[in-house]
Amino acid sequence: MRFWVTLNEPIVFILGGYLGGVIPPGRKSFAAAAKALEHLLRGHAVAAAALSRSRAGARVGIAHNMLDFAADRADSSLDRRLAEAGEALYNRALVEAVATGRMTWSFPGEGRADFRIADLAGASSYLGVNYYSRVHLRFRGLLGLGPVGEFFYRDRHGRGLTDTGWEIHPEGFDRVLKSAAESKLPIVVTENGIATGDDRVRCAFLHEHCLILNHQLARGASIEGYFYWSLLDNFEWLEGFRPRFGLFEVDYATLARRRRPSADLFASLGRTLATDSRAIGD
Repeated sequence: MRFWVTLNEPIVFILGGYLGGVIPPGRKSFAAAAKALEHLLRGHAVAAAALSRSRAGARVGIAHNMLDFAADRADSSLDRRLAEAGEALYNRALVEAVATGRMTWSFPGEGRADFRIADLAGASSYLGVNYYSRVHLRFRGLLGLGPVGEFFYRDRHGRGLTDTGWEIHPEGFDRVLKSAAESKLPIVVTENGIATGDDRVRCAFLHEHCLILNHQLARGASIEGYFYWSLLDNFEWLEGFRPRFGLFEVDYATLARRRRPSADLFASLGRTLATDSRAIGD
């Protein structure tokens, strides 16, 4: 039996807990965020080494929440530069760190951190990708006068926004998978899902994202697995029980579970992807 251990969404935890102050420990300091991130990654490297010594065949990795970034105003050079900075901060810095051991982390208007962890490169045997949406960034002011940018979820393609207010943007899934591949590690899609009360929308989401996954596999991408978030409706960060992500509906009054049609589609898509990937491997 395989033994898997995953450090889940370190960037989300650090940004939310040490810079945004919206989750514990509720800090709002770039210096604190940078130091906490360094300690978290050092801990990951130490834990990975200990697990490899004590558990033969253990797979240790990091699940990296990744977003697709776009300029809110396509004709604005400042918006484009902000989108590039968001991509570097949120996506690329951690991908480069797990590959090289060096983390260069810069937040416009807040600060910059640069550190190296010798044992981090090689500590992970896979990179997890959590993907949900795209954000649009807009430059709003000069440095020293508060946040330099704002972010928005836009419905530019008319697919509608999810119940968490996020854009449905499968094209971004393709881009973040390509970015994750720069780590040179096998990829596992550790989270990909949608909050919606309309299961027909969930089915369309699954179908579109699995098409992207199939195209990646056909191009030779090293993708070892795909997990939908989530099996059951769940308690979701700051949103509580309101969003409905599950392939199975949960009645929170009775805790009864009901299988949604998307669960059957997920099973069918999984069988198709497994068959296609074996054919590609042959």
